[in-house]
Amino acid sequence: MTDSIKKEWDILFEGISYEDQIASKADLLALQFLGLVDQKMEQEEISKKELAEKIGTSASFITQLFRGDRKPNWNILAKMSLELNLDFKVLTEELLQEKVQEELLAYHQRWSKTQEYFKLKNQVTNPHMVMAVGHSTDDEYAMAG
Repeated sequence: MTDSIKKEWDILFEGISYEDQIASKADLLALQFLGLVDQKMEQEEISKKELAEKIGTSASFITQLFRGDRKPNWNILAKMSLELNLDFKVLTEELLQEKVQEELLAYHQRWSKTQEYFKLKNQVTNPHMVMAVGHSTDDEYAMAG
């Protein structure tokens, strides 16, 4: 969450009892998991009725879950995960930010290598004969042209 959204979220929960905060968090978690399930169902063109059959429950129970009338338990989520080949990953905000920073750094390193290659390619008379060789680690790859 961005800082401004987090502040608004905190203000929203200032006057709410601890039990209501827990209930709201539980609803939010259920919606996050079910949102991922719903996306996967759309991709695979699976109906709620088909999902219910796959996980051994009723279509009305699945409808109640997606309407927010009921919350899924861990066993239901595990069944959905297995049947839809959906691997849930749980990240804290801090871990998510770390992953984003790692991906940005890796992208920048790849972009820099590409720029070096284009610079070399533009400096020679026969650009089809350029070979760029540089120090490489497990996370990098060498380019040749």
